[in-house]
Amino acid sequence: MTTLCRFLGTVSAITAIQLFWATGSAIADGPVVETGDAVRYTADLAETAGIHTKAPKLPYLCTGEVDYPHPSHTTEYTINAHFDTKCRMTAPNVSTEGSLSRSRWYGWEQLKTAKGSKANTRSLRVVAPKGCTAGTRYRYKGQARFYVSGPQGKGSAHVYNQNDSEITCTRH
Repeated sequence: MTTLCRFLGTVSAITAIQLFWATGSAIADGPVVETGDAVRYTADLAETAGIHTKAPKLPYLCTGEVDYPHPSHTTEYTINAHFDTKCRMTAPNVSTEGSLSRSRWYGWEQLKTAKGSKANTRSLRVVAPKGCTAGTRYRYKGQARFYVSGPQGKGSAHVYNQNDSEITCTRH
């Protein structure tokens, strides 16, 4: 009976650890941004509309784009994800909140969050850099929420991009 009790206690502890990791509470610098309703690579920052209606475009004609996470070209042993907002007209307020994650056996581990904002602009780039150990290989995912607002309305988009195969942490 004592052996059975020890076994059940061990199973309970392992289950608790797995539940802790599965909730997204792994190493992170900020709140977890879920992929959920995100689209891959690029999206228009359209006005928020009803659930089943097509959202109209704002006059700023902005898009949000997440590039593939990649080894940094300027900082040794660093993985970057870029979150770019591009507008055809000057927008009064542009902001972005994004995160970089890597695939682990228990799910996506959030590594870094980044955010930025700019007024009266046509572009904004936010970068989420995270140092890595030379030679390690993981799949990475970048995801961001993009926001634009002004007198003509406000809009947003949720965008992600990920590597479908592992990338190696390199010097440059």
